[in-house]
Amino acid sequence: MPCRHLAIGMGKVFTHTARCELSPVLVEKALISFRNPSTWPNWNSSAKSLLATNPEALLEGDHLAIHQIIKGGLIEARWLVNSVREGDGFCEIELLGEGQSRNERPIGNGLKELKICITFLSQEDGGIEVHSSCEVSRIMAVFANRIKAFMKKQSQQLLDDMSSII
Repeated sequence: MPCRHLAIGMGKVFTHTARCELSPVLVEKALISFRNPSTWPNWNSSAKSLLATNPEALLEGDHLAIHQIIKGGLIEARWLVNSVREGDGFCEIELLGEGQSRNERPIGNGLKELKICITFLSQEDGGIEVHSSCEVSRIMAVFANRIKAFMKKQSQQLLDDMSSII
């Protein structure tokens, strides 16, 4: 009987992108707040508290732990700042999900390669774009509607929170 190899990346990928056109001044304010983790609980509705490698700056290689209470349980989402690209009136930050836990027990293991890419364009006709993506196994794909809803809610909530920074 021939040997069968499982192909890597055979799961289903889910993505969602949310965009908001903002003035260059508002984009800069949002970027300054996003790059300063100590301010996150002030504007991010999902971050009731946050631990960061560096609480005053968000740099490539930093780790974030966002805490919130949902239905009486402490939820911790861990992220790695995978990359930060900057240019004239432009900044793109990619966060990689490192896992979630509820009351210190791992949850959400079905989501692989969870990424959020936030692009700030502080030019005329610019704004903020939040792109979320993840991969799930074929078995987890039966929950496609819930996963799509999660991806949409995650992207839109982050965008709404950042676009309301004054």
